[in-house]
Amino acid sequence: MPKNLQDIIEQCKKKDRRGQKALFNLLGPTLLSVSRRYSPQGIDPKDNLQDSFIKIFNRISSYNSEKGNIESWAKKILINTSIDKLKKHRYFFFPEKDMLEIHAIDEMEQKANSDHLIQLIEQLPDGYKQVFNLYEIEGYNHQEIAGLMGISESTSRSQLYRCKQLLQKMISKSNHTMNNHLKAL
Repeated sequence: MPKNLQDIIEQCKKKDRRGQKALFNLLGPTLLSVSRRYSPQGIDPKDNLQDSFIKIFNRISSYNSEKGNIESWAKKILINTSIDKLKKHRYFFFPEKDMLEIHAIDEMEQKANSDHLIQLIEQLPDGYKQVFNLYEIEGYNHQEIAGLMGISESTSRSQLYRCKQLLQKMISKSNHTMNNHLKAL
């Protein structure tokens, strides 16, 4: 760990505002992008980020650099804070499966660029979005997701499967719309 980062962490442990600001400036942009992935529709990702930083600053004395880097530690706090907020407010919504068509995620990845895909993921129902992000982006397994979200492992698996189906449908519709616009030109 760079000495400068260690100094910032030590300042935060002493509740030094300059250290807290430096840590926020260092981790804020990365954590904000993570927060965007886990914030339910209608909830500002900056609120999750702020709540998470309060917990980070309050718990920084328990941070151990030998167990992992500060960014990973802070990211776990943010994810848990976001999911706790979702559970508390019952933002999870899983549409009925008869709304969806079956398509492979590989086809989806070939048809959409990453920016477009991120926009589509943000439009997913909150429960689908959370399971997708935890599994596909953060690397959690279904048992861990079930524990975090208070659902069964089989629900986690089925929600991921349905999420991928819905994403494929959204991408197909988006591609069809784009092709029609190009033809009109």
